[in-house]
Amino acid sequence: MSTSNSNLTSDRTYTLLLSHLHDPHTSLSLPTLQSALSHHLALLPPCTSSPTPLAATAISAPYYLVQPFTFTKLNSLSTSFRHAVHLKYRALKEEWEARGRIERLFSQSVGGSLDAWAKEVVKGLIGGHPVLRLACCSGLLLGIEDLGKKELEMALGARGVVEDEDIVALAEVMDTYAFSVTGGTHGVEEWEKEFQPAGQDVLSMALILAAQSVPLIPHSKLRALPLPLLSHLLTQTLLATFKHGSFLSSVSASVTLTPNNEVHISASSAFAHTIRSITSSPLTAHISDLARFMASVLSLLLPSSVGAVAQTMEALCDCAKAIERDWISTSLASVPGVATDTQDLTKAVWGILKTFLFTVLMVDDAALSAAVFIPPESSGAADLALTTLETLSHLAFVITQFGGVTSTSPNSFLELKKTFYLALDILAQTQSRAETYVERVCGGALEMRRGEGNVGFRQAKEAFVLAAVEQLVPVLGAKCLRESVWRVCEPHLFDASHRETFESAHSTVLAVFASHSQRTRAETPKGLDSSRAWLDRLGQRAGLVLGYSRKRETLSVEGEDDEQHENERTNDDEFVMRLVPFYAGCLLENSREGKLNTAQLRMAYAALVRGACACDSPMDGEGKGGRYVLAWYCVQRLLDAIHALEGRDAKGKGKGKEVGSGEGGEERLHRLRLVLMSTVSGLPLVLLAQALEEVRLMLLRSKAGLSHSGMADLQHSANSITVPVTSEQAEGMAKEELHEELVQALFAEILENVGDREKEWAGRWWYEHRGEFGIVGEGPDLGRGVGDEKSTDEGGRARL
Repeated sequence: MSTSNSNLTSDRTYTLLLSHLHDPHTSLSLPTLQSALSHHLALLPPCTSSPTPLAATAISAPYYLVQPFTFTKLNSLSTSFRHAVHLKYRALKEEWEARGRIERLFSQSVGGSLDAWAKEVVKGLIGGHPVLRLACCSGLLLGIEDLGKKELEMALGARGVVEDEDIVALAEVMDTYAFSVTGGTHGVEEWEKEFQPAGQDVLSMALILAAQSVPLIPHSKLRALPLPLLSHLLTQTLLATFKHGSFLSSVSASVTLTPNNEVHISASSAFAHTIRSITSSPLTAHISDLARFMASVLSLLLPSSVGAVAQTMEALCDCAKAIERDWISTSLASVPGVATDTQDLTKAVWGILKTFLFTVLMVDDAALSAAVFIPPESSGAADLALTTLETLSHLAFVITQFGGVTSTSPNSFLELKKTFYLALDILAQTQSRAETYVERVCGGALEMRRGEGNVGFRQAKEAFVLAAVEQLVPVLGAKCLRESVWRVCEPHLFDASHRETFESAHSTVLAVFASHSQRTRAETPKGLDSSRAWLDRLGQRAGLVLGYSRKRETLSVEGEDDEQHENERTNDDEFVMRLVPFYAGCLLENSREGKLNTAQLRMAYAALVRGACACDSPMDGEGKGGRYVLAWYCVQRLLDAIHALEGRDAKGKGKGKEVGSGEGGEERLHRLRLVLMSTVSGLPLVLLAQALEEVRLMLLRSKAGLSHSGMADLQHSANSITVPVTSEQAEGMAKEELHEELVQALFAEILENVGDREKEWAGRWWYEHRGEFGIVGEGPDLGRGVGDEKSTDEGGRARL
């Protein structure tokens, strides 16, 4: 009796569901209708043995077919079919577990039963409205994907059927509604869309549904779609999300300044309405799905249809350009203060800007990842890379909110870095295109600097330019480096007010030295291994450094290409040699407080010395004291600065902090001493002995500078907790720590960074002089075959 009543109740609720589906103005709430549809699709009433009739009823129901379509109803319909898959699987699994072992042998498995059920559902969808069919198939496919293969005893054959029907439905939607986008005509109601949420048209809603499921379909099936048309439709949908970049155009008319010089935007202004229309749009809510769908389509188009991909990326670039143009003219870019009642609106603006940046990165990264397979002789990959860099340049004021593209923070924007460096890697494959790009962006940066405008905006653009140029330095010629790159870098080398541009400028100069060193090693002529040949080259280069005009040595070359290559190499050598003395003084100037920190300064000066050595690199076995003029010039400039500070400290002894707090001070002296240690590993064997002798004398002066009066009672103070440490003793302890840091830095440099050719000599020197530096006992070991024993801490690092 209870079973009969249950069946009657089920039949009655099923009948009520059908009546509500046929009523376009039913009073039943949408969530209730959604739950009822999912329930009866999965748990069939006794009056029917197949879900096909209910699926057919749902897709042809007036409730869902009533015009105009709304995304809320379409999304609810898709969710109903998605939940039905879960309910059906759970019911089948419970039924399977309730069966006995023998009964299971002669019963269909859970996967097989679910497979048959899904195929029956698809049968009911055939012939329905393409938009509703797309919604239902998307829900089915998402439900099957939710379960995953691990939850099923066998792969669902119905998945392929659902995928096919999903593709067919999308193709029909494109055929039916694409004319509204591709036709290029605008109706009289077009002006009304300015303040309406995007994504309310049928095509946009259909693409949102497709974006959730189509990327789950194998690429082999997706190639059946008209991909160029689909790419165009998705591009227009993405642009519509951001009003084609014009959402900032009405800011100026809506902004007022408060008496406190704060930005105020009325909640009833046109700009506020525009921002609300974007944030409330279903396109914005599903922008990640749309961008992922767009990325999948672009990866399928390449490498055969570069033109279609280029159109998409250029459209996004134009949108970014419009956003940048409007942003420059807004008070939001120049006035730091924002009124309290406007802060929520400005947060929404920044949210939209960052969302657009994420969209660009997702789309462009997919395109560039596929573009690496385009043959190098084709210009397609370089064109796509240039478009990406131009787009990111327009969004530099947004990128700076994430710390810039060169940020090394653990929370830095990794996807941004990946796309940025991938574009530069592709562009670097073609020297002419790279040089053209560098000349253009450097010229733009110089032009912007001459004009008046927002300083923060200009600094963000310059930081982006410097970061891009730094990566392209290895493929740039001397003329481009001298006339474009250097002119952009030089003004920022002494200005630390904006850290990103300051550090990027120094990184670019260091990239010039590193690139020159690599070229020198790669192009060292093996025939020039005699002492006479290297002395001749030294004379020429020394003359260039000293400003003498000497006739360039004529090398015997064959062919115009070889002669041109030699001229370029000579120009590169000359530029680097003239740069070395200037940059040595620049780094010494930046050793002051607030400029480069100690780690940056050590790394930069060591790179400078290596670059100077590359200007005159002899062969093995050659050793003359007059060689490596530039390298020793850098070391001598550093020694002179150290001696000057040591002399001033000696003269100021007894004046307390008055001397130390001056322009140099003990901190700067210690920093320069550490820099001297870092130069050791970059010096060749012919200079290493002279440099280490200077290091030895410096360490002896450092040791002699320890406060003997304070150090006399140092051990006594350490062993007695009742005797307070005097200021003189504290000063002595601090100086001893600094001295120990210098010795440790020298030891680490010899152990880890000195080259194999110089390591044996440096190791012998260390064991000969380590006692002079205050090291007692065996001391640290430089490694196998050099010392007596190896001393390491628990982490395996060599220690004193």
